[in-house]
Amino acid sequence: MQRSPRTISRHPRRSLAFVAALCALLAAALAAGRPLPQAAAAPPPPPPVAAKAYVVMDQQTGVVLAAKNENERLPMASTTKIMTGLLVLEHFKNLDTVVAARRDAIGVGEDEIYLARGERLTVDQLLQALLIQSANDAAADLADAVAGDQASFVALMNQRARALGLTNTHYANPHGLDQAGHHTSALDLTRLARYALRDPRFAGYVDRYTATIPWAHHSYRRVLVSHNELLEDYPWVYGVKTGWTDGAGYCIAAAGLWRGHHIMVTLLGDPDDAHRLADALKLFHWSASQYAMRSVWSAGAVLARATVPWHVGKVSLVTAAPLRLSLRKDARITIRVEAPGTVGLPVRQGEPLGTARAFADQRPIGTVRLVAAGSYTHVGLAGKVGYEVHSAWHWLTSHL
Repeated sequence: MQRSPRTISRHPRRSLAFVAALCALLAAALAAGRPLPQAAAAPPPPPPVAAKAYVVMDQQTGVVLAAKNENERLPMASTTKIMTGLLVLEHFKNLDTVVAARRDAIGVGEDEIYLARGERLTVDQLLQALLIQSANDAAADLADAVAGDQASFVALMNQRARALGLTNTHYANPHGLDQAGHHTSALDLTRLARYALRDPRFAGYVDRYTATIPWAHHSYRRVLVSHNELLEDYPWVYGVKTGWTDGAGYCIAAAGLWRGHHIMVTLLGDPDDAHRLADALKLFHWSASQYAMRSVWSAGAVLARATVPWHVGKVSLVTAAPLRLSLRKDARITIRVEAPGTVGLPVRQGEPLGTARAFADQRPIGTVRLVAAGSYTHVGLAGKVGYEVHSAWHWLTSHL
């Protein structure tokens, strides 16, 4: 809406002075070769990706930084094996347990370690084949070992998905080959991968790019190689699982420590391996724009005050050290102070008298001691009398 001439003409000299000052500022900035001050730029939007659905998540808080079609039900290919591996680790406390391959684990198809019927491998070796090589026959073999048969194991997978609140996830097999009723969503898969990484044993498997395990009746060992090229080329990536089928396209649930932050990137339905790699890297790189250095408190900041006996003023409780760290730009920071309302004499400057804890979106991010900003000594009789007179006078004047 335009301002009326009457409003503008009320203070003509002030308006002319403002215009003159603005012109002078512009002339000075141009003469000095410096740009005029600008407002802080808004963080860039997520880059376009070819995947049908994706999620970028802050792993430590579970906050979603960006997403597309995150609740759409899509086939998941071998990212299925995240759930398979999780259930196996929850079932077997002793990973040296030996498993003999059954008939239904032979010749499952696609990626395999070519198990022979009756071949004996430990659970640990089969988990390496499952989570590094993505072997479908290892998935079937482990499912049999846990539940007796694959159908019973799939029932356990779906039961676990419901318990974890994965409402858009349903399993039809333990390996991820295309099958009706076998689907997840980008958000569900990210949450599952985040949950599984809490188990250090699981995290140890998915962080490995290659391994070797025995091969019965051969003089050499099986060499297992991950399909996750991010693990090979980028040392800051530490998992989690890739997948591919005709129906699912190229999928990945990836996790990495990118520029000081634990980030998860999940992609479903990329058209090829090159796009999967490029899309994941673009989203990892973009995630850095969502964080900034933020000062929670400076050294010497007053966070509380405490009453000192026989003294008019209160002692300020100040932070002993600063807290400045990289946080999400939209994170809500809260500070909880634990300090006494009254302190005893004497009080020495720098004496610890409390604690402050900082939280970003309710996640602990730092703790600092609160110390006395000044010293207070014992008070003699004259000082106590003076304090009582001052208090009485203050009460009297405030009530008249």
